[in-house]
Amino acid sequence: MKLVLLVKGPAIVCLEGKGWVLGKDVSNSRVSVNVGKILPFERGPDCNINCMGGESWLTSSSVAGTTIWKDIVQRILLDIRTLGTVLIIGNTDTGKSTFAAYLINEALKKGLRPAIIDADIGQGDLAPPNAVGGAVINTPVIDLRDVNPHLIEFVGSITPTGFEESIIKAVKKILREARILSNVCIINTDGYVLNDGINYKIRMAEEIKPDVIVCLGQYSIFQIFRRNFLSSLVLYGISPINTIKSKIDRKQRRLSQFSRYVSGNDKIYAIRTKQSEFVYKGKTFHKSQLRYGILHLMNRNNTVHIQQKKLVMMFVGLGLSNSVVGFGIIVNVSRYKLHIKSRISKFDKIYLSNSAIIGDNPLEIRIID
Repeated sequence: MKLVLLVKGPAIVCLEGKGWVLGKDVSNSRVSVNVGKILPFERGPDCNINCMGGESWLTSSSVAGTTIWKDIVQRILLDIRTLGTVLIIGNTDTGKSTFAAYLINEALKKGLRPAIIDADIGQGDLAPPNAVGGAVINTPVIDLRDVNPHLIEFVGSITPTGFEESIIKAVKKILREARILSNVCIINTDGYVLNDGINYKIRMAEEIKPDVIVCLGQYSIFQIFRRNFLSSLVLYGISPINTIKSKIDRKQRRLSQFSRYVSGNDKIYAIRTKQSEFVYKGKTFHKSQLRYGILHLMNRNNTVHIQQKKLVMMFVGLGLSNSVVGFGIIVNVSRYKLHIKSRISKFDKIYLSNSAIIGDNPLEIRIID
């Protein structure tokens, strides 16, 4: 029986001899495993592995590692002339991000130029929580969190409920740009597939019209998509065992992703509210007024009122020329100004969210309409 070594980060793994992670050759190297991430190490017969930190355990290649998905990936890449968009669907902890990385690496071996779009706004790997990110991949990867996104759309929530249409719109916009830069686009999604979540994923697939839909985990989800998308190649894959993240793991992963984009060393910039446009849930507000502890946002069709206390410590996106160029935290609100801590100094648009960072804990809050 062939065994796979699963390593949960944070850890450093040293290999002496031949070894692979998700199809990437990591022979005779040191591999960093990020916090909360579980990676499968597949080794040659004479390979020695030493793990420093984290947790590690052996399991059968029939239930973890690339063997469980090898046939699916080969089927996807069978005819690269017709391959365009791959949509990955599955519940939480079914291996969607891991599968995406494996597919990327195998596509690179075929001479393709893959792009990845991460539509998980809560536990995403590319953009910070609250945003959808995209990138073209030129070199093999083992963790999508090591990829720097160059296409970002800000949604403004870390949970998809109530923001489904905003996420679909963001994915479609990034997909249009990614198709120009790549010849295969892989879309990873969140684990919201139960109850109304399955209808949301069906709407996303209807809008995107993917060439391939990969359903991981529950076979019933695969059956639903196979019935509804006869013109797409719909494939089923099992999920690896022993890779379920705890709530603590998820919190740590989310915090580490926030810290990639905001830190205590960022500068504070005072911005007059009347000099900036605001965006919330896909709507742009050209007029604003800060009075009596409430920020009033107005456009032709909508008015939003936000209490000052809800703004303090809010995580925001920062835009320039209709593109998201960075992120920040509103640390204070004065009479006419917002004080935003950020590494970005030049912006003319502020994308609001319903997430605030209190200490080291991302806290879900609501904007009052």
